[in-house]
Amino acid sequence: MIDAVAAATANGAAGADAKKLAEDFDDFLTLLTTQLQNQDPLDPMDSGEFTNQLVAFTGVEQQIQTNQNLELLANLTRLQNLASSGSYLGNDALAFRDKGDHDGTGITWQYQNTAATDSLTLEVHDSEGNVVYSEVGETGLGFHEFNWDGLDSTGVLAADGDYTLNIVAKNEDGNELAPNVFVQETITAVDTSGFEPLFTIGPNQVGQTEIIELIHNG
Repeated sequence: MIDAVAAATANGAAGADAKKLAEDFDDFLTLLTTQLQNQDPLDPMDSGEFTNQLVAFTGVEQQIQTNQNLELLANLTRLQNLASSGSYLGNDALAFRDKGDHDGTGITWQYQNTAATDSLTLEVHDSEGNVVYSEVGETGLGFHEFNWDGLDSTGVLAADGDYTLNIVAKNEDGNELAPNVFVQETITAVDTSGFEPLFTIGPNQVGQTEIIELIHNG
């Protein structure tokens, strides 16, 4: 695994910089050799200038080596993160999304009131935007859980599918508020093709930073 990372690093930005530096240094040595061969013995060239250039090349080389090491560490961290992401499978996650999957057992959401709220209504919308169920929600500050049992407003079990929680909230002045909404679903897949793993949670695909809580099943 580390060999693969090292190969990727060699082809990265720092690797390209190192190759360019080597080419420039070869050109510099060729030019310096030519100058030394053709200098006037009675008026030799000042060695200070090319000494300074050698020092500059050394400094750039050290910086490129540092960048290569940083790229290697970043890739190792990424691989470790991708390897550990598989342990998320099968667990429930609370993610920053308002859409959930109803398969006959309802959906669990949480919402967060971050401002003083005077009135709040929870609305469950189907995929076409129709309100299938609504109830009065909690107005207190902080997190609140909403367990929708999957029944519509008439008490009939809603059809399986994706449903969205919409919150209509206002403060005492009648101004609309926008509480944060989170859905609790089981992680069923992990996509590791990109730099950050993406988790399939119900009908959603979310990044790791959008998961605020993992809930172990079992």
